[in-house]
Amino acid sequence: MKSGMDRGIRVGLVLMGLIALLGGFGFVFAPTQMEADFSIVASRVDGLGTIRADLGGMFLMAACFMFYGSRPGMSAWLVVPIVLLLTVLFGRTVHILIDGISQPAIRSTVVEIVALVFLEFSRRKLAANTHQV
Repeated sequence: MKSGMDRGIRVGLVLMGLIALLGGFGFVFAPTQMEADFSIVASRVDGLGTIRADLGGMFLMAACFMFYGSRPGMSAWLVVPIVLLLTVLFGRTVHILIDGISQPAIRSTVVEIVALVFLEFSRRKLAANTHQV
């Protein structure tokens, strides 16, 4: 039997997926508009290709796995965006240690940690409820 909490978790995952999807589409189709929000600058046209491919691809991949992982019995697929966020947090930590702490770094780190905690909670909760009859 599906609980209200499971539905709430699935809605949260879909909302996170939609945000990631919008971000991915933004990087792919409007990279120059995304530059300011993410404090990045493409110095040449091939830099725009990097923004489109690397950042856009990362966000689109995360969205796909969040959507897929939100489906009943598919929560194991949430490991993919979890590992992605862990690697992002590794890079963020290196940035803070080498370049110093800043308000944007704190904000990004907090958002990434909250997303990571929610994804892992969702993965565990939905997996545990899948095994219950």
